[in-house]
Amino acid sequence: MILNTSFVIVDLETTGLQANLDNIVEIAGVKVLNGQIVDEWDTLVNPGIFVPQETTDITGITTEMLKVAPRFPEVVDKFLQFLGEDSVFVAHNVEFDRGFVNSHLRREERLELKNPYLCTFKLAKLVHPNLARYGLGALAETFQVDLPQAHRAIHDARATAQLFVKFLNTLQAGGLKNLRDLPGIQNLPLEKYYAQDGQVSLF
Repeated sequence: MILNTSFVIVDLETTGLQANLDNIVEIAGVKVLNGQIVDEWDTLVNPGIFVPQETTDITGITTEMLKVAPRFPEVVDKFLQFLGEDSVFVAHNVEFDRGFVNSHLRREERLELKNPYLCTFKLAKLVHPNLARYGLGALAETFQVDLPQAHRAIHDARATAQLFVKFLNTLQAGGLKNLRDLPGIQNLPLEKYYAQDGQVSLF
């Protein structure tokens, strides 16, 4: 049931766009349960390299700011604990954020994420198919969601979480109850999420 499901909205800032080459410089997560934002977590991450000027121009994050920040191996357990094994990993353009997290996990010789995942960019298109733009800033403006500092992870994650709650409320008002029926949900384990009345549906 969706009401009992934890959704963790994740946003990253990175040194570039290639998960196998670039590095995370900021991680944020906002937890949604029962249609409410219940918790949040964020940290800067020292990438061990100079931050490209382009990244600084976009995010405001500088090499100097990250000198005293923890490295990824120092924060990964806290992030995974916040995410939880049973939560749905949600992000705007989820393949980007999930790809970077998994790439960093592989670098540490750790298992990749097994969580179900969902993209709010795609969800917005499914729930509101007639909008002109689906970027985070455009959606925040359209749905009157506060985004005080775009391209900082915690602000982007909070805005995405608020948008996700709005989309979820619309779907639930239309009768959505089960997680398996949430449009765009991926990587659902059959044995856990498809069981109803003590049975598992394989079709």
